[in-house]
Amino acid sequence: MPRSIDKKLLTSMMVMGSVVEARDAYTGGHLWRVGHFSRLLAEKIGLDRGQVFLAGLGGFMHDLGKVGVPDAILNKPGPLTDIEYAVIRTHPAIGASVLEEHPLSALALDAVIAHHERPDGRGYPFNQEGEQIPLVARIVGLADAFDAMTSSRPYRKGMSIERAASILAGERGRQLDAQLTDAFLSITKGDAIGSRAPHRST
Repeated sequence: MPRSIDKKLLTSMMVMGSVVEARDAYTGGHLWRVGHFSRLLAEKIGLDRGQVFLAGLGGFMHDLGKVGVPDAILNKPGPLTDIEYAVIRTHPAIGASVLEEHPLSALALDAVIAHHERPDGRGYPFNQEGEQIPLVARIVGLADAFDAMTSSRPYRKGMSIERAASILAGERGRQLDAQLTDAFLSITKGDAIGSRAPHRST
């Protein structure tokens, strides 16, 4: 953590993220894992220590807006309807609105608001494309997608690392940044990913 950051303020911001973690009974540890995977990816592409820290923080805070999603939708034991999915899609904007009131909001705001943007412009909430999407958001979005696929839900078992990696490769340059995907795929084979992912193999 950069020395210039107030530790008490940082802790208070992370407590906000922990509320989301506590609400979702089916994906316990999701925020911690996305933070971990985001740090690994940031290190892999050679970012400096400060940027690696921000990637990890952004990964932990990215779903902050789910505090505004009703429990009936957040913890629904089955696939979402179109209407319910539309509600879920509001969480980046809600998260940004909540985070903006915090003194350290700038540290995680890009990850919170833009982690569902896509290089092909089909993401949300702004339909940004390519490098219009902040780098930290592209990193967190990839880590989030991987953890979502490898985590189990009541209506489906999480995928193996190998299967998830195959899907990531198929979304290279569309849903996911091409260069970041290549870097992430190269580390899915190592223990740093395998020891944290919910499912190690088929």
